[in-house]
Amino acid sequence: MKRLLFYSHDSYGLGNIRRMVAIAEHMVKHHSDIHILLLTGSSMLHAFRTHPQIDYVKLPCMQRDCDGHYQAKLACLSNKKTLKLRRKLIKQCVKHFKPDLLLIDKKPVGLSNELRDSFAFIAELKRKPRTVLLLRDILDQPEITNNIWLKNNYFPFVENHYDKVAIAGQATIFDAATLYQFPRALCDKTIYLGYLKRVVPKHNQAQSDNYFTNGPEKRILVAVGGGNDGVPVLKTYLQGLSQVSWNKQLQSLLVCGPEMSELDYALLHELTNDLPNVTLVEFTRDFIICLAAADLVISMGGYNTLCEILSVNKPAIIIPRTTPVAEQLIRAECFNHKEIISYIHPNHLESSKLMDMIYDQLFRPCVPTAERSIDMDGMENIRRLLVNLMD
Repeated sequence: MKRLLFYSHDSYGLGNIRRMVAIAEHMVKHHSDIHILLLTGSSMLHAFRTHPQIDYVKLPCMQRDCDGHYQAKLACLSNKKTLKLRRKLIKQCVKHFKPDLLLIDKKPVGLSNELRDSFAFIAELKRKPRTVLLLRDILDQPEITNNIWLKNNYFPFVENHYDKVAIAGQATIFDAATLYQFPRALCDKTIYLGYLKRVVPKHNQAQSDNYFTNGPEKRILVAVGGGNDGVPVLKTYLQGLSQVSWNKQLQSLLVCGPEMSELDYALLHELTNDLPNVTLVEFTRDFIICLAAADLVISMGGYNTLCEILSVNKPAIIIPRTTPVAEQLIRAECFNHKEIISYIHPNHLESSKLMDMIYDQLFRPCVPTAERSIDMDGMENIRRLLVNLMD
């Protein structure tokens, strides 16, 4: 039996945990002798169906605000005590689970250095687990990212403690190793995986009919990730629908996200009262099925959402988040340059502009676009990488 320990620190949004769960599912689908324990700060992991060979340990939440600052979720615990508890839990999991491999998501030493104790423990072991740092395609602006890595001494730490750095993207879209100025020694252990293609279930009419009816209208899916900062996108879309004469030709599914406040959700629900064929939901486990059933996707520019859009080959209008990091904006610009998606900068988001773009996508004659030269083999490539490292 092989034991893999996955670490995903973030409790902000759904992106990190969705990515790690998808990789775990792909691993156990192909290997009956692999078992995975996932350490996560996400409060939403319970909402995902997981395989019998996958289990998880929930770390106390450190909530991130829109400025990127972290605070303990429980008011009875200080940030210091919460982080101390997380550090101890992580180290105990490493000690007692005895993994053959650690896959660490995004932060080389974890949130607020919470992995350092575990790496110090690993350094003393006679039989050390293999270690892989998983980075999404884009972290932030190159200068900002490079300064952060230099300030926190990430470069020497990764060189000394990690066997591989796996970037879930491709260099022809965004050459992270070059733009973030990885030292030569780090470049030598860096591999580009390609983007992580999602498994698209065979279209289940019954499941998609929970949200879309089987009518002649065009189907639009609007999604804003976790939802805590997605109100402007959803509100602009609903306002735009109320202003166009062709709104009866559409069916709209709006996925608000589990982190949206009840007040914001209620206000959006009021905007749907006089609009035809609009469904508003907080969360759906059938997101990929609804995505496959849609004719057009409008969303923010998170890594996982874009991978899912590419997996179902749907036209998309992206309205990227621009703070606290520029990752989504850079990704939208890169993919727009390749003529793969359209995007609107949030500073230029207006209902009339959004409706014009929707109409062009759905009702005007199609113009041939550049072929999507995107490497979508990332899921299989990371499976092979982890298996080969353990072997």
